[in-house]
Amino acid sequence: MADNNGSNGVFEDIQPKDFMNPVLPLKINTRLLEQEMEKGKSQKKWVLAFVIGTKPCFYKFWGSIQAADRQGIPNFIIDSNQHYDDILTYGMKEFNLSQKVGANLQIRGGLVEKTAELMYKIKWLSSYLQKKWPNVAVVPVVLGDTILTSIVPAAWMFSRNERAIQNEAGLRSMCPEIMKAPKSVPIDKFIEQQFYGNWMLLRNEPFPEQFDTFISAAGSEYMFCPIELNRESLLREGHPKENIFVTGGVVVDALEERRKQKPKQSIFSIYPQLEKGDWIRVDIHRRDNTTERRFRAIIGAVKELVENGHNVAFIEMNATKKAMENYGMADVLSKLKGRKNFLHTNVWPEYGHVIEFFESKNCSMVLTDSGGVQEEMNLLGKVCLTCRFNTDRPETVNLARGNLLVPPMDSEFIVRMAEYVKKDEGLQKQMRSSQNLYGHDVGSKFIGIVDGLMQKEDHLFKWAHEALGLWKETNRDFNYL
Repeated sequence: MADNNGSNGVFEDIQPKDFMNPVLPLKINTRLLEQEMEKGKSQKKWVLAFVIGTKPCFYKFWGSIQAADRQGIPNFIIDSNQHYDDILTYGMKEFNLSQKVGANLQIRGGLVEKTAELMYKIKWLSSYLQKKWPNVAVVPVVLGDTILTSIVPAAWMFSRNERAIQNEAGLRSMCPEIMKAPKSVPIDKFIEQQFYGNWMLLRNEPFPEQFDTFISAAGSEYMFCPIELNRESLLREGHPKENIFVTGGVVVDALEERRKQKPKQSIFSIYPQLEKGDWIRVDIHRRDNTTERRFRAIIGAVKELVENGHNVAFIEMNATKKAMENYGMADVLSKLKGRKNFLHTNVWPEYGHVIEFFESKNCSMVLTDSGGVQEEMNLLGKVCLTCRFNTDRPETVNLARGNLLVPPMDSEFIVRMAEYVKKDEGLQKQMRSSQNLYGHDVGSKFIGIVDGLMQKEDHLFKWAHEALGLWKETNRDFNYL
């Protein structure tokens, strides 16, 4: 039977309720938005919309938000609210950011659901602001490599014909060539090849973070990089050099603040067990490492390190917990809980506690798969072991030489690497003396450049004739396209 479209068969209507999750309302703080937008209108300035997606974004953006307020640049926060429990959103309270939230997106679901919901909600928000304040440029500032980093610039550009600013841009994963056969040489040679050998691009992981940061650059007019290597990556990909700036690591300001301002309650009073001896802190959460073979290797290595007498503090992330349940491994670590040299905790909500412990003599090294922790260890002069095959912070290994990749091949290999570093005091001393790669006063540098850019009265999207300097477009209405 032919249907009305002339093809064979009969189409069946699938209703949105069958393929779309229920969507929570988007919340806006009308008073705050009006205050900041009117400020932008009267001062003829951009209004910066800082886009917060995950737990680290709260403290990574803190320095820039503080600097924007000092400089008198109107700004507000777009909070995805994708992580909505008290632990993962504690940074809102810790850094006193709740009063800055102009829009709460309340997005939910997996990557696909979040992406679709972001598109619609960002379109609504951008159109709302454009309708009420048609001549005020609102510039989303995205950060790092979350799903918001890629989707918000695209949604904003499609809705308003304006592009975003990407901070922490140009993160491109690399790995040492020796990683093709990590067991082919003794461990000392494997380490030597990481520090001094050849490296290559390997952008498969972290997933989807490498996709997010790469796509974000395509939707951003200006890009701010932690180090020169990131700038070189963006130039290689064809981005205009005049739109790329190197300002330093986005975590710097909050880390320095928390080094000076200690938590009201010490992490050592919360977990007195950590006061004695030196500890290896373990945190694993990447999707890549929750694949079965890798995850079993990592958990097996933690178990063996504890049984070999090493003090191990294991921080259980949400992804870790789900993987433990998925592979039926919950009892592996629970059997270790009675040991004095093993501490198993949930995520530490307060960033100040994390820094307090990292900085203490009780933290001998970390075993992590976090990009941000690799930066923090560099800034604090601590030994970092990164449980990955590649890293988007290769400079911490082959430039600063304070970090080592520990590929999760199998439990034995991870344990051998960790124990080798633990026993080699000369190597540890070398790793602890690594240079600071990520600078100081990064938020102030970022805002200083942004302030200069907005004074140029340049538009945040250029047609080809504008980029070539032929003529400027006067009609910026994108709705007719």
